[in-house]
Amino acid sequence: MHPDADGFLTRAAASAAGYSDDEFRRMIASGEIRKVATGIYCPADRFDALTPAGVHRLRAVAAVRGKRGHVVSHVSAAVLHGLTMWNTDLGRVHLTADRATGARRTSSLHVHTGRLTPSTTVELGPVPVTSPARTIVDTARVLDLDHAVVIGDSALRKFAITPDELADALERSSRLHNIAAARRAVHRMNGLSESAGESLSRLRMEEHGIPTPTLQYRVPLLDFRVDFFWPKLRIIGEFDGLGKYGGDSRNLAREKAREDALRDEGYQVIRWVWRDLWNFAEVFMRFERARARALMS
Repeated sequence: MHPDADGFLTRAAASAAGYSDDEFRRMIASGEIRKVATGIYCPADRFDALTPAGVHRLRAVAAVRGKRGHVVSHVSAAVLHGLTMWNTDLGRVHLTADRATGARRTSSLHVHTGRLTPSTTVELGPVPVTSPARTIVDTARVLDLDHAVVIGDSALRKFAITPDELADALERSSRLHNIAAARRAVHRMNGLSESAGESLSRLRMEEHGIPTPTLQYRVPLLDFRVDFFWPKLRIIGEFDGLGKYGGDSRNLAREKAREDALRDEGYQVIRWVWRDLWNFAEVFMRFERARARALMS
């Protein structure tokens, strides 16, 4: 039995292919097929090979299937758009229905309500999804600042969304719940951050009073691109340090040579890794020591 265009198996399709209800039930019981949603299944080998985001995508496509006036939205839309996630809860599929009332939530599905227009929705193949700009706003209304900014930075980077497009998306959602939280998050988004760790680093810098850096600065003469740069102090900040270059000894040697070259040119270099994001006071002290050295030089 072959899956349909969405990759799903259904009783109706099984029946049309000549399978009896008993055979279909045996396939379920044996684990040959996995349940995706009520009445919708997937071949086990395909399902088991999926990442958590892949499973969520499959569930979202199944949830919106056959529902007129509904689109995939919020975190689920972020998944379908292929946006970067950082530890985001994917346990519940999110849809939005184009109506004023009738929201409902279960353990596996949250149907939001809100005005949908051609400018706030797109089609990804046959699947209706909120536009990237609307998705940024919706996720920022329901997630905390860390998770919202990671997703928003990713969307800005991937789709080159303009400030005017984001402002328009905020205005169109101005009557929706938690719009103030969305405005707060959008104000802190920057598409130049290239990873979740870089996005979170910027938030931690703001929390600790570290001046706003230049992002993705290309160092003259050396032609190195660095994550964060404070030009007046000639301080360079690198998130993830050696970890992002891999543990191979050749990579480590290249990165040490890179850092030595930066220091030889008079730059102060500080770096931090994932665990430092939860104790950023230590990074702040590294920055302050680098500042002191820069002012003395």
